[in-house]
Amino acid sequence: MSRRCLDERNTLALLPIPNASIEQLEASLGEIDAGMHGAARGCLSDLIKINKRTRHGQKAWGRLKAGRKHDLVITFRFIIFDEQEDPDQCFYSWEAGTHGTSQAPTLMCYFDRVSGKPPESGFGSPNGAYVQSRRVFSVPVQCVLKGWGNVESGHMIYEHNISAMDFAEQQFESISYIGLTSRNWQTRYKEHQRDALTGSELIFHTSLRKVFNCTGLVQSGLGSFELVRKGAVLLSELQYVNLSYEEAMQVEEKMVERTLYPKGLNMIPGGFAGFQFLHKLGLLGRSQVSIDERDKAASKYMIEKALEPRLAPWVKENWADDQFYEQVIFKRKNTLNRDQILSIRKYGNEWGYDPDLIANLVGANYRQVRDVLSGKYYSRIK
Repeated sequence: MSRRCLDERNTLALLPIPNASIEQLEASLGEIDAGMHGAARGCLSDLIKINKRTRHGQKAWGRLKAGRKHDLVITFRFIIFDEQEDPDQCFYSWEAGTHGTSQAPTLMCYFDRVSGKPPESGFGSPNGAYVQSRRVFSVPVQCVLKGWGNVESGHMIYEHNISAMDFAEQQFESISYIGLTSRNWQTRYKEHQRDALTGSELIFHTSLRKVFNCTGLVQSGLGSFELVRKGAVLLSELQYVNLSYEEAMQVEEKMVERTLYPKGLNMIPGGFAGFQFLHKLGLLGRSQVSIDERDKAASKYMIEKALEPRLAPWVKENWADDQFYEQVIFKRKNTLNRDQILSIRKYGNEWGYDPDLIANLVGANYRQVRDVLSGKYYSRIK
């Protein structure tokens, strides 16, 4: 069937949606291009023209930059209810809006599992219903529209972010992982998922394992990606496509700087820096190899170190430096500062004040005072 908006091959390559949903997505994009659901009329037609005009003359990020004149985010929701009769049925909703940033036009697909029964007529969450789990995929709109070309050519860079839902019982600070693959990012995610559920010791996999509800997997009817524990959100964002090997190395090296453990879930540097690190350890015969060989070497390294404290090796070396230790400690949220730590020691060890009184004097809580006085935490702060 001829489609006006979607490139079916690229759409199924980038989004884990059932084939039957292609028609629904195509119809919704047609309405959005017609100016419905909060979008500007002709916005998608213009992006398709940009795709065709730039296909052979620009790098992928330049093509996406050309589309930024359209401040557009499209949200498409696949919704499953716990008590619906047909487990494979999906309820849909969609809307278009603006994101108010310089980001390229974006398509976000939400896969929500909702408590209770589906509404009897129309769509709208029944009273008392709430989202139990959420899996979100974000991709540049242009990459799934006609005229882009083969989105699987070259390398992809993506980011997975794990965070707590707004009203989850257990709140935790969100944390990210940057990944690079020469294959389809959905294929790579399925491998991450498999490794997480079969005992991999890579820190990203152990973090995924904590998110997955391993004792009672929740199926949405849309495939195995909906394995999310209640109260958690797994956001996967496709950042770059169609990169050459050299481009991918340079971009990943820069991006991973902000997600290196303990700030994030990447355990080795990105790009060529990661290759060189593994080469120095003797885990790679050359300092430049394929992405798959790099990943295998990184896995081997972590397996060998599984019985040791899970610190990245350069972090472990730096951790012995008191100045580095202090920089890391004092950058963290909800930590005491140096004056509070020194005051707690003086009031407690020298003056013998009660911990409750010390807590009031320095603006800490009882547990923090107890831990400082016992030497459990902050023992290296002088």
